Amino acid sequence: MKNLILVGVISSILGALIVGGIVYLALNNSYSVKQTQLNNQISVLQNQIEALKKQNEVSQQSPTPKQAHPSTSDNTIGWKTYENKEIGLSFRYPTNYGDFQVSINNGETGKKFTGGFQNNKYFSIGGITADFTAGRSGYFLDFVKYLYEGGKYYHLMALDKRWLVEPIKTITVDDQKVLIVSGDSYVEERNVEGPTINPGPNSGALINMPSTGEFKGVAVWNSDKKVLPQSDFEEIIKTFKFTK
Repeated sequence: MKNLILVGVISSILGALIVGGIVYLALNNSYSVKQTQLNNQISVLQNQIEALKKQNEVSQQSPTPKQAHPSTSDNTIGWKTYENKEIGLSFRYPTNYGDFQVSINNGETGKKFTGGFQNNKYFSIGGITADFTAGRSGYFLDFVKYLYEGGKYYHLMALDKRWLVEPIKTITVDDQKVLIVSGDSYVEERNVEGPTINPGPNSGALINMPSTGEFKGVAVWNSDKKVLPQSDFEEIIKTFKFTK
């Protein structure tokens, strides 16, 4: 009887050991699987970290793209605007030039306009109607429009009087060709002393306007390039807009 009890106890112990071993092996196998999965995840994260480090190193070595900023070469930012609807013209100019004033006057026949700045007497504009006459000699601002005939340019004055002109250069402003001229541009007046219609030793610009009004053109005069540099003079002209 004792032997039977002993055998039963031993059998129970062996059974428990076998079950425990099976459970242990099962748990150990599950742990190994989870550990393998965890190791794989760690490996993936490490690879991602290394890739980010390399990407950061490349971006630091590469030159930083320049930000888009407004051009600092545009000196017209902050300029004032003058507009005259009767003439069909507007333009911008430095605020320190003061107000721009235009007068339109009758001649013996026809009309004439002239304009200038309050604080800069060297920049002026002018034009006349085709029938303008006055009891005086003509000058540069007596300008109807320029003609282009036979490959040549002409400064047209009143009553169809024209002067052959060879521009220093031409520029395009608001779809209009502008003739930049000097005293030497007026072929018939080269080396002529006394009253002339050319802009003298300085410079000017001749511009045809598409306006349907009385005035068809505007002459712009820089009467002293030493005080008003030619680059500044032309920078104002490049802001001209015309009534279409």
